[in-house]
Amino acid sequence: MSDTASDATLASGPTSGPALTGRAAAMRMRLMQAGAELLGEVGIERISTNQVASRAGVTPPVFYRHFKDKYDLLAALGSTLMEAQNDILYEWLERSAPAGFEELMGAHYQFLLSTIQATAEMPGAVWIMRALRAVPSLTAVRLASHEMVTDRICRAMGPLLPDMDPAELRLRTRIAVDAGYAAVEMALDDPSMSPESVCRALTQMWLGGLRHGV
Repeated sequence: MSDTASDATLASGPTSGPALTGRAAAMRMRLMQAGAELLGEVGIERISTNQVASRAGVTPPVFYRHFKDKYDLLAALGSTLMEAQNDILYEWLERSAPAGFEELMGAHYQFLLSTIQATAEMPGAVWIMRALRAVPSLTAVRLASHEMVTDRICRAMGPLLPDMDPAELRLRTRIAVDAGYAAVEMALDDPSMSPESVCRALTQMWLGGLRHGV
């Protein structure tokens, strides 16, 4: 993902009102980009609204026109990151599920690896993922995304595993979704872990769990 693509992804983040256009959208993107960069430099606790405004080259009142506080900014960054990750997952489902269960799971490794690679190119991605776990006010953002992804996977997989109890499929899928996000973070945060080995291990674990559940 190029810098331009990263900027476009940040710009597509959710807003609290009508869709932003023109100068307002550009300023929101600028603040989010500054926040993402600073998050990777100073961490969750030390980042401040004044720092973000200064990095973006604006005054604090400009920041507060777009975000209520630093946690509102973190929520926007978290939502935007998960939307970008989820888009890769939806593409995997739409491309592979029609070909059957074996094809879908055969493509899982590449889907997960692509997610890790795309996440690595986004400014402050690891710190954004940490914030989604560490900040209580962001829990709802993370859980809503995980539930939505679980629903999409179950809708795609249900017809492919007709002998599996739907409640059991949902449980195992929900666990796999959480494991997937953790795997992305681990692959980016721990240089001793190769993304390829992480993806291979999780794919094998989930495949075994689904087959065992039928």
